[in-house]
Amino acid sequence: MKFIHTADIHLGAEPDSLMPWSSERSGEIEDTFQRLLERAGREETDLLLIAGDLFHRQPRQRDLKELDYWFSQIPHVQIVIIAGNHDYIGPHSFYKNFKWSDNVSFFRKNHLSYIYLREINTLVYGMSYDRSEITEPVYDGIRPLKRFADGRAVPMGCMHILLAHGGDARHIPINKKRLDHAGFDYVAMGHIHHPWIGESGRIAYSGSLEPVTSADEGKHGYIRGEILGGQTRVEFVPFASRSYKSEVLEVEPQMTMQEIADRAAALVDAGGRDNIYKIALTGRRAADLRIEPRYIKRCGRVLSVTDHTVPDFDYDRLAAENEDNIIGQYIRQVQAMDISEAMKQKTLDLGVSALYLTGSGEESS
Repeated sequence: MKFIHTADIHLGAEPDSLMPWSSERSGEIEDTFQRLLERAGREETDLLLIAGDLFHRQPRQRDLKELDYWFSQIPHVQIVIIAGNHDYIGPHSFYKNFKWSDNVSFFRKNHLSYIYLREINTLVYGMSYDRSEITEPVYDGIRPLKRFADGRAVPMGCMHILLAHGGDARHIPINKKRLDHAGFDYVAMGHIHHPWIGESGRIAYSGSLEPVTSADEGKHGYIRGEILGGQTRVEFVPFASRSYKSEVLEVEPQMTMQEIADRAAALVDAGGRDNIYKIALTGRRAADLRIEPRYIKRCGRVLSVTDHTVPDFDYDRLAAENEDNIIGQYIRQVQAMDISEAMKQKTLDLGVSALYLTGSGEESS
């Protein structure tokens, strides 16, 4: 049996709000999910598992109609869904009474239950959130069934899959080791946005299909798996249209602001202009240079610029020019300290920069 495991699609999210590309990113989330559905159909996948947070917030009726049409285009793929903490089934949720296509199974209950898919002889277990936070470890102690609720024995060769959403203190704490040894053929987890596959290959977080926040660095995609003869094999498949990347740019005292921007542009070119960047500036800048983030943000999709540089002061000259004020006094006191030269340099850099920022002291004419 071939399956695809995905989660944390977050349809309707608008990443990087107020940035020029924000609306584009929202459309990409939809496009990537549609591409995944097309791939599931093309590869003759038997089962598509969606482990929560399909939507970023409570879906509207028209959202569900649109989504169900997408699902109806791959009728031979069985689709099983749970609601997560973002798209939980609230009192007025349209999830409650929505009629899905024949190939879609949705867990509406707020406690663990199961769905038997006769065509592929598979039991899928799961539950949906009915509120945004659940602090109980509800998956602890769950085991595959040997008999259905009506007393009938589970068919020979039946595969057992658990859909689980959570993994932190406020969203169903999960003991991954315990779940890995619970006896399921596969545990498909959601909520954590970074992919992770357990050593056994029978338990995994798919991560979010597309990165949703700037914290979602690294590769994003889905899990492709197969259960055959009681053995489970899985692999992570990168699939996102772009990534968030953090880059560090070392500044040197002789650099101008335009040269710094040019170096940042080279980093963006090397890392791929489709990606989104957080750039941190380190090193020493000319004492009279003011860092202007707008120069760097022209280089491409640059989400943030963090300045950790320090002015390249000539402390002997500065002490002489400020002999009668607090800046000069501070420099002389630090230079007289019985500490390493590296520590002196750091103390001078931080202290003198702070004094200049607060306007303490005046340079002598």
